[in-house]
Amino acid sequence: MAYQLRKVERYTNWEATKAVTLNPDDFTTLSTPYTGKTEEEFMNYIQELYYEDWYEICDELEELGSMDSADALSTLFEGEMEIYSSTTEKEEDMWVEVGEVNEEYSKYGGFKSNFNTMG
Repeated sequence: MAYQLRKVERYTNWEATKAVTLNPDDFTTLSTPYTGKTEEEFMNYIQELYYEDWYEICDELEELGSMDSADALSTLFEGEMEIYSSTTEKEEDMWVEVGEVNEEYSKYGGFKSNFNTMG
């Protein structure tokens, strides 16, 4: 009996936007105001804005004349990402799988794995 096998490799990329400068004072009078005092609190506040409607926050900042903060927030959340580290230049995780080609398994590259050497 013949088996279908394939080698699989996994790489990891770390990407980031350009660093932006934001002044917490620009965010204290918004509909979702910043009320914290520390660097960590501000970082967490900005992270939460991402899950809110941050487009509206950008609009509010613009209306208040804080164009630099609106642009910086937009760059932070939608700016071009640049790879700054990648395992493609170092080494990969590699394993072998046995199974069968099956296009219904599109999440797995069209292969239904029965067993693998990944561990």
